[in-house]
Amino acid sequence: MNAIETLTDYRKAILRINTLLNKGSQGVSGDEMTEIRILRQAASDFEKIRYDHSENLGAIQQEEKA
Repeated sequence: MNAIETLTDYRKAILRINTLLNKGSQGVSGDEMTEIRILRQAASDFEKIRYDHSENLGAIQQEEKA
């Protein structure tokens, strides 16, 4: 899977992960486990880009101290 770039694609990835996880550990194939790992990483990367503003927060805090 390519990188997730839109909120719609992110939601689709999360839905697919949940669908696979609902099968239970005995019901998920090796290929599906690989798919879960890939989707999880792509979703995590998207979340970091979209929601992680800690770098900006550090810069703002430095400016406030000056």
